[in-house]
Amino acid sequence: MSGGALVAYDIESTGSVDVLDAGGTTHTVVSGWPAVSDPQLVRKPDGTIFLYFGGSTPDLKTQGALRFASIDGGASWSGPVKTNPASTIGDVQASALRRDGAPLFSQDGTGFVNVYQGDNGGTLRNDFNLCCGYNESLAVDTTGLAQLAFWSNATGKSGYMYEKLDEAGGATAAPVNLAAGTDAQASPSINRLPLVAAGAGNTFMAWPGARHVTIAALGAGKLRRKFATGTAGAPRQVALAVEPDGTKLWVVWTQGKYLWATRLRDAAHAATPIVVRTPLPAGRTPYTLEAVGLAGQVQAVVNVSGTPGNTLWRTQLIPGLAANTSRKPKPVVKIRDDVAPVKGATLRGGGKIAHTNAKGLASLKGFKRHALVKVTKAGYFGTSFRVT
Repeated sequence: MSGGALVAYDIESTGSVDVLDAGGTTHTVVSGWPAVSDPQLVRKPDGTIFLYFGGSTPDLKTQGALRFASIDGGASWSGPVKTNPASTIGDVQASALRRDGAPLFSQDGTGFVNVYQGDNGGTLRNDFNLCCGYNESLAVDTTGLAQLAFWSNATGKSGYMYEKLDEAGGATAAPVNLAAGTDAQASPSINRLPLVAAGAGNTFMAWPGARHVTIAALGAGKLRRKFATGTAGAPRQVALAVEPDGTKLWVVWTQGKYLWATRLRDAAHAATPIVVRTPLPAGRTPYTLEAVGLAGQVQAVVNVSGTPGNTLWRTQLIPGLAANTSRKPKPVVKIRDDVAPVKGATLRGGGKIAHTNAKGLASLKGFKRHALVKVTKAGYFGTSFRVT
């Protein structure tokens, strides 16, 4: 949505599925149902928004994965439409959109990770028939390749699994554990294994480790590289998001009392992460995390513990700056955003002011030794350094 994101969630205690719009207004889709479960949203090329969730109507006559539709940006909803007869009332774990506008959505359970294709999920493929696959995500890259990621504890096929899908949503080969050889958590607390498609045919998958979030960069379904972002401890929840320009990747995670994030400008080839953070609500525990990339920022939605019940908490983070100084041959500082130089950053310290040029460089001539210099630029979380 322009300027924000829609958030869909269920409340089992009231049998409700609600949608929170970008302005913070809640729109109730259903209420008082005997069964509801986690929903997913997709937006069709014509602007129609589809909402999928597993549930049962009050008369018990319509059950399974159901579809609602909105043509006014989520303010009102029509439905339900029953999808594939084999669907269940369980969570709809993931969704994505084919280039031709055909939705993909999924459910998992004992012996299946089912991927449905089409507005009403008419095509069904079981892409993991072992016990068991969980926490899946779907993504379609800019070449049209559909992909599936999930966590598995199946004997002989455990780990953080990745599959390429064919035109009907079926797996083209056995799943591959991309986390092999990393410090991946054996039993993750993630609500969903992140998988997102960016521009230029790139796809990114991430998983939590002991003291890292590891990201796999893929192109045309092939692993190009793996790299890790250090964390202060074991991350709980992890999410990925891509800004609308299709190039900048956000990595977001919860750990300790904070929500952490870093923006990578060219994650497919290089990255020098600059991590920013913001406190989580005091005394709350984060249980689920989702994120969406907006222009120049990321919006994160966290389900945190509350009294009574749980509470959705939403916040936005902007990228950080980094400063690297040198004294030879002349005293200068370079200000960067990930791997890119930042032009027009302002340096203030000890009564002196300077600005960075197109190469991100600013002279430190005239700044007193040991002076604390603060660096600011609109749209960035600032940094500081001392002149050496």
